[in-house]
Amino acid sequence: MRLLGGRFRLGARASGRSAIGLLWWDLGSFICESYFRIFYRIRSRGGERVPDSGPLVLVSNHQSYFDPILNSTAASKRPYTAIAGSHLTRFKPFGWLLKSYGTVFVSASAGDKGPLKAAISALKQERVVLVYPEGTRTSDGFVGEFQKGLLLVLRRAPATIVPMGIDGVHDVWPRGRSIPRLWGRVAVVVGEPITPDQVGAMGPEELLNTLRGEVDTLRLEARTILREQSGGRWPPPGPNDEPSPDL
Repeated sequence: MRLLGGRFRLGARASGRSAIGLLWWDLGSFICESYFRIFYRIRSRGGERVPDSGPLVLVSNHQSYFDPILNSTAASKRPYTAIAGSHLTRFKPFGWLLKSYGTVFVSASAGDKGPLKAAISALKQERVVLVYPEGTRTSDGFVGEFQKGLLLVLRRAPATIVPMGIDGVHDVWPRGRSIPRLWGRVAVVVGEPITPDQVGAMGPEELLNTLRGEVDTLRLEARTILREQSGGRWPPPGPNDEPSPDL
């Protein structure tokens, strides 16, 4: 069954999600992508590289609060589990909405182990987990150092990794700005999957450096797409035209 340009896919698979849950995910993806197409002329490339089944970790750079929506438009055929702080449930309607899309909430009292346990549990159920290894939104648009929490997750729950790079969002909704600009351009690019065997063949530091380099390469590819689309006007030329420092 394909409706609205194929965004509704009853054939999509996500462990533990009902057909209604999949339709709800596809509806949300369609609405979000429509919003981004109207206001930010979103461009998405490489979504076909996302595996159709099996435990999966989406690894992306983190430029703004919009990032999870961008990641979902590129990997919409695999509904993902996002891990968020329980403080987001204080406004009950918003908390309900996030939970309906599979968000796992972790209290601050759980410390660093809370998100790790949630991610491991989801992967053991052959679900998809979205991870931002930088740990926080970038302050300068570059891809920061990757934290080691991802290594702990993969050690307990081997999974395929799919790197993703986003760009343009730092200019739309940078850290420190309370609300996003109502104009701009954004793009997301999906890289080639890295299998559990390939992950296991790399040492810890090698894996983190390889992933960071790949994500930054994809970020620059997304930036090139935006420049071609805007005739060189967006994003504004600047330091982020170069690879992230130390890469």
